[in-house]
Amino acid sequence: MIFSRDGYRDIKKILALGAMLALGACAHQSAKPPIQKNLSQAYADAVRDAEIVEPNEISKNLTAITPLNPALEWSGDRQKVLVTTWTSWDGYDNSVGQMQALSREVWVTVVPEVKNFCRARYKFPEQTILRLEQLLGLPPGDNKTKFVEMWVSPSDLFRPSPDPEISDHEAELDFPVSDRFVTVSKEHKEWFKNLRKTSYGENGYPWTRLGYTYDWGNPESEVGLSEFVIRTGANVKVHSVTKTIKYCE
Repeated sequence: MIFSRDGYRDIKKILALGAMLALGACAHQSAKPPIQKNLSQAYADAVRDAEIVEPNEISKNLTAITPLNPALEWSGDRQKVLVTTWTSWDGYDNSVGQMQALSREVWVTVVPEVKNFCRARYKFPEQTILRLEQLLGLPPGDNKTKFVEMWVSPSDLFRPSPDPEISDHEAELDFPVSDRFVTVSKEHKEWFKNLRKTSYGENGYPWTRLGYTYDWGNPESEVGLSEFVIRTGANVKVHSVTKTIKYCE
């Protein structure tokens, strides 16, 4: 069966609403998670939807990383901004307070956006974890266990979009035309094109390509949090490692 895009969006909203209602039911009845089949379908639909990007999906409210943004947390010398990643990797655990060179790209959000979202939000840990998976565009049961906060230089960050600039409030659909103010490197274009080829198949992710996470648990809007990528090889300072539920208290 073939759905029109508008019809498909209606179905996606129904599935997302079902997931949200299931969360609410858990809050009043038990700690049982929502039905896995419905969650898996909602996530698969999100991946399929994210593959097609439309102009009306551009958000003009992305977080801008600039010293003038009072919502950000900066180091004492104002040279590094505090970001967080949700992970199950133990390699940060013994590096709190130390510098660490990243051997791979790390996808992050800025502090304190995740905390503001999840703090004391749900009664049961299962609800909190599922809602975070939805907010951050991750599959249900992704098994992340901790949030790692780290200080990073803004020059080591980029938006995972055709328009990698981090100091404005929106990302464009296409690569900006190069001029003396905006230049997109050949390396970024290749990175973007290669990731796009592998993001939307089986076991894929709902990568929006517009600078925000795909919230597949919100029936009203798929716009999640502003997301950034730390470049491979960047030197970061690990600020804290906190178990998921503790982070959200």
